[in-house]
Amino acid sequence: MRKGKWISVVAVTVLMTVIALTGCGGGGDSGGGVGITPIKPTFLVTDTSGSVVVGATVYAVPSTDVAALTATSLDSTVTATSGNYSASAQAADEPLEDLISANSGTYLSAVTDSTGKAVFADNLAASDTFFIAVKPSTADHLPGGSKCRDAVTGSSLNNATTAIEVSTTPSASATFVGTSACLGCHSGYATVKQTMHKLGFMAPDAPSGLQDRSEFDADNGIYNMSAGLAKYSAGDAASGGTTVYFYDYDSTRKFDKFKTLESAPTGTVYATVRLYRDTADNKYKAQFTNVINPSDPNSGMIHEAVLTYGGGVYKQRNITKVDDSLFMIPLQFNQQGSDASTDRTRKIWRDYHMDWWVSSATPTTMTFKAKPAASASVDVQCAPCHFNGYKLTASATYTGYYTAEGVADANGEIHPVTGVAQELNIGCETCHGPGSEHVAASGNGAKIVTPQNITPERANMICGQCHSRPQGNGTFKNDSPLNSSNKMMIAGASRADFLANQTSRHDASATAGDFWGDKLHSKSHHQQYTDFIKTGKYRNGTSLKTCASCHNPHGPGVGVRHQLKGATSDNSLCTSCHTVEVVAHMTAKTGVSMGAGTQCIQCHMPETSSSGAGSNATTPETGGTSAAKYYQGDISSHLFDVPLKTSISSTNTMPVPYTNNCGGCHDLSSL
Repeated sequence: MRKGKWISVVAVTVLMTVIALTGCGGGGDSGGGVGITPIKPTFLVTDTSGSVVVGATVYAVPSTDVAALTATSLDSTVTATSGNYSASAQAADEPLEDLISANSGTYLSAVTDSTGKAVFADNLAASDTFFIAVKPSTADHLPGGSKCRDAVTGSSLNNATTAIEVSTTPSASATFVGTSACLGCHSGYATVKQTMHKLGFMAPDAPSGLQDRSEFDADNGIYNMSAGLAKYSAGDAASGGTTVYFYDYDSTRKFDKFKTLESAPTGTVYATVRLYRDTADNKYKAQFTNVINPSDPNSGMIHEAVLTYGGGVYKQRNITKVDDSLFMIPLQFNQQGSDASTDRTRKIWRDYHMDWWVSSATPTTMTFKAKPAASASVDVQCAPCHFNGYKLTASATYTGYYTAEGVADANGEIHPVTGVAQELNIGCETCHGPGSEHVAASGNGAKIVTPQNITPERANMICGQCHSRPQGNGTFKNDSPLNSSNKMMIAGASRADFLANQTSRHDASATAGDFWGDKLHSKSHHQQYTDFIKTGKYRNGTSLKTCASCHNPHGPGVGVRHQLKGATSDNSLCTSCHTVEVVAHMTAKTGVSMGAGTQCIQCHMPETSSSGAGSNATTPETGGTSAAKYYQGDISSHLFDVPLKTSISSTNTMPVPYTNNCGGCHDLSSL
């Protein structure tokens, strides 16, 4: 049974044992006990509109209880195998809300009166530490509050009135208004236009009014929005452009069943896709040719690239329109790719579901489809996580097909099907909820989600709905986390609600190939949240971290391309929380030191996953030999562990610090 927010009897027993052992963690001794100094804190609870919040319960959650949750596994092995979390894991995956649900009758608490004040009795121990969390009594506010992220000592609350701000939230009737409406009042956040969250879908080389490519236009390798489009050189329906060969079919592969190469390969060629910019109309086009079966009536078909996807970081794909739906042209351009690589995933081009475009299960007699199946459309595969105000409408003309749309926005991207300017990328309301009621209230903090004032588990869920790998619960059971009405989660929802309503499978699965052989480290991309919730940063007794602890949702910051709050070239972001002398730490842990310039992330965030080509193993690194070649992914693990040499084997060849960051300077044979 999904927790409904009740913890298991076993977990309660464990927690209460911990409380009993600490002596004062639960505050059960109303008199303070021998040697315990009782205090009497007062809290004033208001919301982001400045209104007092009446009838809300303020809880003092013992930090010892939250710390005890770190010993409760999120069942990484079970999850990695089946993709579903066990009941015990779900009873500990939302630290504050799970504990409050399980212990609401025993935790020290007070209810806010008509003035918004909550006064605790004299039984909170001054020497203990607590997370102070608010549970509102009505649906117009969200749980958490501005004091719930960091543990505080009881003594710091004594004889003082502590102000807590909670988030309002739009009602179920609120509608999306578009980012332009938000920026009309919040112009200081126009920097969001410079982030890849806003630059995901774009008319080829033609950004909309909500898109600013200034951080990505420099010709500096992987951060170059035009690198993939440059392959569409001048041509026409007969010649020119860049020809990509699809060869050596392998039915066991997931989405790249064909190898690809820009020059004619020695293997069996099944098809080619020729990319060119038409000299007649200046449009980007792709011509499909069936080499293995020239009699194919659809051989030679031409599709226009009406949108690009990505290109700012690591990879780019291109999208075509067929009838009322959008589909990916079956090629992924890898900015770091090299055709000299022996790994098909690290070449200049990677097959992106050519299998969706062919109709025969026997490759030698395959024929091209005029368009792939509805289940393969961008509308249902990709748009849900990208389109602000996503909605899915069944085609009135083409049975079984759908058109996805975003909220109408005069400055948005022109939808290739509807011709209307819409927000076809992540917008303010993706994280703050639909804004119609907020606008109607003239802003002022009313009817809108403020992520820093909700519980950390809910704040993380905003990012986590797309930076994980569940199977959705909509019409198409795919990676898009849609509910049964084909709607995305609204910002501020709990993880319990998300798992129950938006998923048919909770998260990534080793069976589906989403993890390396250890069934722990992510192999597939957009699994940062999958990693993060298993860490001590998510559940600990001191400071409960969120994605926004390290990333700036509004950009650009020093580390704009990954929306980091700090620079990517030093350790300042890590040492803002961790007091570590890096050289001494390395020496103590490994017996050697790479010097003061070493970055924490080189060992603690190895790039185990790949979105594009990652680093190619085509040449030996410094200090290596002709036989010693190294590679890594391009997506950092968010487990914050250090995968060891023992983590890899001949059947589990995942990149780890031993084989990439250390191997960058050292020959493996000398280590």
